[in-house]
Amino acid sequence: MNRKIDVYAQTDLGRKREENEDNFIAVPALWSRASRALIGAIDGVGGYEGGAEAALISKQTIEDYFQNFSFGAPLQLLKEAAVAANNAIYEARRQNVELGRMSCVLSVAVLDADKELMYVAHVGDSRGYVYRNGAMLKITRDHSSVGMKEDSGYLTEEEAMQHPRRNEINKMVGELLLDANDSDNYFDIGEHSFLPDDIALFCSDGLTDLVTQAEMVLILSANNTLQQKAQQLIDKANALGGKDNITVVLATYAAPKKPGRKRSVKNTIEVPIEAENAQTATIMNQETTSATISKKK
Repeated sequence: MNRKIDVYAQTDLGRKREENEDNFIAVPALWSRASRALIGAIDGVGGYEGGAEAALISKQTIEDYFQNFSFGAPLQLLKEAAVAANNAIYEARRQNVELGRMSCVLSVAVLDADKELMYVAHVGDSRGYVYRNGAMLKITRDHSSVGMKEDSGYLTEEEAMQHPRRNEINKMVGELLLDANDSDNYFDIGEHSFLPDDIALFCSDGLTDLVTQAEMVLILSANNTLQQKAQQLIDKANALGGKDNITVVLATYAAPKKPGRKRSVKNTIEVPIEAENAQTATIMNQETTSATISKKK
């Protein structure tokens, strides 16, 4: 179908933190196919030693897993990669007492433009959205009491953003040793539509704690590049205080252009209608010019 997913990712320290514990996954042309990509936002849990290390372990484990396994159903591979990342952090915690409570949260997706689908694995309060037709569609749910109240409508977006317990999360990557059968119970695993001209946005809570969905729409709807949109989202969060690290991953693709209808012309050569119209206009201009020249003789 000649569909190519464009991906751009950026992470920023913010204005309050001394270390960036965020990380991201941004792999275009997954398995050497332009129509597939692997993206995600990973947030090391603050307050404990090793948040940045946990985020890096998740990034490397998931990317390596997809590099080594290029066959199989994407959703199943995503489950296995998420469990592998979880257990790698768990093992690192067990071996290093100083990092005994390190963990992270993540939202990761395999994008498939040919099937117009994305496959998502999520745990914690990083988020995944789809911008479509002037609206933000939230495709993950926060594993926190405040997030659940927001998703259920008990709290408005603004009330949730200002809630003092917003960042208390119920699940983190690396806390428990998991096997393949645990993935559906611990991670949110599912799929969502991903249509032409959609923009997938995966981000850490450094963005969503400060920037509303309405403000995201204003930025994502503008006629700018993905890089410009990502920078504007980060700039907006920093302008509002930048209280945490900010990570933004964007991805989109365009539908392949349909070839123009063709019409037979007198010389039996088929040309697209647009080209035929241009050819007709050129001939008419030539005739007009010839007539003008003849009058001057």
